[in-house]
Amino acid sequence: MALMTNHGRRPKPSATWATDARERPLLKAHQPLTPVFAGALAGLGFALAAHITRMGADGVGALLETPWINLLGAKIAFWYGLVMQGAAVVIGGSLAAWRWRVVRRRAGSRVEGDTLPAAHAPRATFLRTLERIIAGADDRPYSLVLFDIDGFRILNDRHGAEAADALLADVGRQLASALPHGARMARFGSDEYLVFVPDMGIGEAFLLARAALDRVARGPFGSSGRPLGVTLTAGTAAFPETSHSLRDAISQATSALQEAKDRGRDTVIAARPNKIGLCRLGAEVESALSDRRVYAAYQPIVNLQTGQPVAEEGLARIVLPHGQVLGADQFMGAATDLRLVSRIDQALIEQAFERCRVQSLRGDRRLRFINVSAALLQERQLLAHMASAFSGCGVLGELTGNRNPLVVEITERELLRDPAAALHALQPLLDIGARLAIDDFGSGYSSFLYLTTLPISFLKIEMELLKAARTSERARSILKGIQGIARDLNILTIAEGIEDEELAGIARDHGVDWAQGFYFGRPALETAPARMPIASGGE
Repeated sequence: MALMTNHGRRPKPSATWATDARERPLLKAHQPLTPVFAGALAGLGFALAAHITRMGADGVGALLETPWINLLGAKIAFWYGLVMQGAAVVIGGSLAAWRWRVVRRRAGSRVEGDTLPAAHAPRATFLRTLERIIAGADDRPYSLVLFDIDGFRILNDRHGAEAADALLADVGRQLASALPHGARMARFGSDEYLVFVPDMGIGEAFLLARAALDRVARGPFGSSGRPLGVTLTAGTAAFPETSHSLRDAISQATSALQEAKDRGRDTVIAARPNKIGLCRLGAEVESALSDRRVYAAYQPIVNLQTGQPVAEEGLARIVLPHGQVLGADQFMGAATDLRLVSRIDQALIEQAFERCRVQSLRGDRRLRFINVSAALLQERQLLAHMASAFSGCGVLGELTGNRNPLVVEITERELLRDPAAALHALQPLLDIGARLAIDDFGSGYSSFLYLTTLPISFLKIEMELLKAARTSERARSILKGIQGIARDLNILTIAEGIEDEELAGIARDHGVDWAQGFYFGRPALETAPARMPIASGGE
């Protein structure tokens, strides 16, 4: 029978059957005989005892008058039957207990050892191990990642059970090689893997899952060593950020996985904070805003032809009182739900203006990209007030030999909700010389019409389009088309999320102008960000 998915008929794997085949011949030789042997001897003993009882006193007396050897034989048979009956019960019980101890010991060693457990470690045993780890960890944080193989049923039906089993083993090995030290992994369903990572927040878990998906997509698989085009989908959750118990974290990771499946293949979704986590994160954000601990971490943007830095993007970070740095993906969800995003944007824009002034005076000609959220677009008076307060940035063009180095980023989805309203809100910044960049271009909302009507200077190309161009001729054609249109409209293109030389080469070969990503540099937090006080015109 072919190996089925969660919706199939084959039961979930168990280490009892997967790893203990060596003991099964011995058990098969003894276990069937034990009940037969015990039953036969018990019947013999009970029959003899019943016969003696029916004989009564006279019968027993007559029996005693028989030759002594016959009487001794009857007594021996009676007691022999009782002894053998008890021995059979003891032997059968001992074999069963021995077999159970072997299974528990071998399964436990796979889960509790210093290395990753086998991918087919029993689900219940794995969860019991995690509960013991968590109970002894004094409420230390941890993350869960639940992986699912995309389209596994189709792969199983197409290639058969043997190939499906080999694929499961290869995926397990690729996942294990992508995990950090101390992580634990087990099969959680017929085509699912659950990963436990101690001392990791939801943001890091999201990046870990994304890196694992990319690793699996590259393979290699099978004897050929070539990728099979297999992709995974993942959901992540964390304690205490999004959940308050292991059971809750598993439930949230499962829900996040289902949401990721609904969005398509090769996707990662992070669970949103629960009410307790939301309140805790909200308090942290409020405190950071009040204490001016919201900083910008700057990631370089390079010219793909020369490799030289030409710009940088400021990304939101919060520094906790004890020094821990939170990435935007760790607190922006809570900030959005509690309507704090516009205040975070304001803090970053204040820093960007001051950084423009200071760096330009030093002769640094790089552009400074800042993100503007949909929430800040609703604060038109605040934007106008900030632009007025920093109108001095209009003279930066004289210092840099170019226009104002400030570039305002807005995503397509936010722009296309109401392009006219978005332009009206941003106009005060544009009036002091700031330029406009469209973020996540090509992420599914693209409309070329607004390129003809809005003063757009930069298009930031969605990372997934570049990844698709690795294998898809259509994606490469779309990339060429975007680059051609941008060149004709005198718009510079920027490739986002460049993680390796292969992606950089794809972008470079298709004429993309600039690029940013971990391959060129990670966001760096200033140790003492310059702040320029400004009277708030918003909330």
